[in-house]
Amino acid sequence: MSNESSALASAATEADRVVKRQKNCSTKFADAVDGLLAAVNDSRNRLQDDSTENALNDLKQHVTQLGVSSELHDQTKQLHGAIAKLGKALEKAFVPDICKATRPVEFDQDTLNQVVAEHLFHEGRFAVGEKFIQEAGMANGESLKKPFEAMHQVLKEIRAHNLEPALHWVEEHRQELQRQPQAKGFEFKLYRLSFLNTLQQQGHKAALQYARQHFARFKDSNMPEIQRLMGSLCYTRRQSSSPYAEFNSPAQWDDVDHEFTRQCCGLLGQAYESPLLVCVAAGSVALPTLLKLASKVVGPQQHEFKTAPQLTVPLELGKEFIFHSTFACPVSREQSTAENPPKMLPCGHVLASQSILKIARGSVRTFKCPYCPAEATPQTCREIHFPDLAPLA
Repeated sequence: MSNESSALASAATEADRVVKRQKNCSTKFADAVDGLLAAVNDSRNRLQDDSTENALNDLKQHVTQLGVSSELHDQTKQLHGAIAKLGKALEKAFVPDICKATRPVEFDQDTLNQVVAEHLFHEGRFAVGEKFIQEAGMANGESLKKPFEAMHQVLKEIRAHNLEPALHWVEEHRQELQRQPQAKGFEFKLYRLSFLNTLQQQGHKAALQYARQHFARFKDSNMPEIQRLMGSLCYTRRQSSSPYAEFNSPAQWDDVDHEFTRQCCGLLGQAYESPLLVCVAAGSVALPTLLKLASKVVGPQQHEFKTAPQLTVPLELGKEFIFHSTFACPVSREQSTAENPPKMLPCGHVLASQSILKIARGSVRTFKCPYCPAEATPQTCREIHFPDLAPLA
């Protein structure tokens, strides 16, 4: 077992001891209180037949015999001791100083302030955001808030099952949305849900009238779905046995909520998820590996670790943090760039352009593929273009 695993196991053991001590302490406290209540009740009953002084003396003697004070003191002491041991075990299991994994980075304060303000407005924390821009002295705070404020006003109505503001927003930005490939079908999705909401709230006659009014212009692109919606009109009185039961799912509103946020952020030039939140989440995932690496770097290597343009070990952050296509050369292990694009050899293997030139020792000499017996020249290698790799340059 590694040192980290052993430390975690020790911390878990101490945590179990704290839980047991706490339960035992709670039981003892409850028993002590019950004993005291019983003694007080007994003394109260005796007051009817005995003098007050005798009853109180007997009560005092009985409480002393119970030893409540010393018992509770011992139980509390044992509980606090167990908690102290747990704290020490946690300190061994976790490195508290995360600064060891950081490197000096110069941030432009204005840019950082804008990122923080946009995060707060993106999440709908307008009161906090306004206070932040005020204290940061940001001159463009109002212009940052306004588009997100409009977005959250529409989202508020969607969550109240009112789609009219969202439909109005789509109509207002229809031309811009048509230029966005990811926005295809979003407008029909809104009208589809509005139709289903009308069907549930006002009945099939109102829904049919709504369909006649709005579905005609979607007949070329969404006819199969329109036909299914019309078929659902036949099952308005027996929805439980309807083959269109998914039309009644509340999850449709959540889907529209998320999709509207995505489309609105896209038109604003913003990411669907807050960039600040994504960075913090990615940093949290990478932190254990970085701390482990930093603890093993000593002497002159510390300066290299702090100043290297890229890490010496790969970090697996998970699929949720992959936003674009990437290519890392299997020879140099460096990520490709516009200046060093990936190229495919005639044999089908792919290397970075600079790696090919190094292996060939020039631009005209024949070289052997490092992964198979095939031969090639730099001129016979073809550059590969990833659809979304260009923005990385």
